[in-house]
Amino acid sequence: MRTALLAALLLAAPEPRMGPRLQPPAELPAALQPALHRAEEAIRAAACEAERRFGEGDPDANASHCQGAAPVRGVEVGRTSARLRNPGNAPPRWARAYVAATDGRKAADVPAVAFDLGDRVGLLRPVEIRKRCLACHAPRQELDEDTRDWLASAYPRDRALGYALGDLRGFWWAEAPAR
Repeated sequence: MRTALLAALLLAAPEPRMGPRLQPPAELPAALQPALHRAEEAIRAAACEAERRFGEGDPDANASHCQGAAPVRGVEVGRTSARLRNPGNAPPRWARAYVAATDGRKAADVPAVAFDLGDRVGLLRPVEIRKRCLACHAPRQELDEDTRDWLASAYPRDRALGYALGDLRGFWWAEAPAR
């Protein structure tokens, strides 16, 4: 399923002169691999920081995974989704089509993808709904009443509900200069 989805999106991807070129990370040209590595490190550091601060972010984070993870200078990083809770987390322009096309899928069926942005590299890594995520992202009627009330107050336009175990919640994204 992952291969079929990526193949369909690759066929629909615009030519480089018309916009960003989507491809599997391993297939980026050698000259862009250092930027890809910096983007991957930036996502790892951000996910580990979210894990330390909130107990969310990278459900697989552990001491060995996060050891030495530190912010990467010059690399922008964030989280996004097709179903936003916080409008400030809208996807970067280069990621919008892929984020929208993958909404409603299982995370296991959605591969990480890289974008050749010319002078930069964009990277999207999927975020999977895990059991602890459901406390805030399950269908509204399944949430604790206090959680429902808080979400309604804090995020009146919340669209980040209705998920089930294994669903694609969204993506960590990073954008690194090609240098």
